[in-house]
Amino acid sequence: MPSRFMAQANTALTHCLEKSSFITSSLYIIDYEQGGFVFARAGHCHTLYYHALREEVFYFESTGLGLGIIRNETYEKHIKNQFYDYSPGDVMVIYTDGIVEARGGNGTDEYGEDRLKQRLEESYYHNAEEIKAFILKDLNAFTHGHPIHDDQTLLVIKFKSAQPLPLA
Repeated sequence: MPSRFMAQANTALTHCLEKSSFITSSLYIIDYEQGGFVFARAGHCHTLYYHALREEVFYFESTGLGLGIIRNETYEKHIKNQFYDYSPGDVMVIYTDGIVEARGGNGTDEYGEDRLKQRLEESYYHNAEEIKAFILKDLNAFTHGHPIHDDQTLLVIKFKSAQPLPLA
């Protein structure tokens, strides 16, 4: 289970992570046969999701504490598994805070979660690569001329009706 992995990662990191540092992470395990996934969030940005049947875009509001913040066995109480069934056409957007905290306008405006959500509302019907390109084009237009202050990682997954072929 993802929460157990996060607890083990937290224990391992206590030996090598600087005392003032922590790491955020999310772990997803997708079960194509059952049409669902389980995930745990360790302080990472909330995942953005488009639910095709309900035609709704929302953020998964899940709890979870960054790795290395609590450095003892009580950490496991601060991270939970969540289960979710997906449908064909659903879209999942996983990103780092460098995306939503990117600066634009007068240099103090942030791209923000609301703007990211609006971009998915405008592009969910495209394939995953096109959705990603649409968001990144908007992000680049927003930040034009402003330096990047943090890493920017964006992963877009669009679920299909057929499961992928098994790896050989």
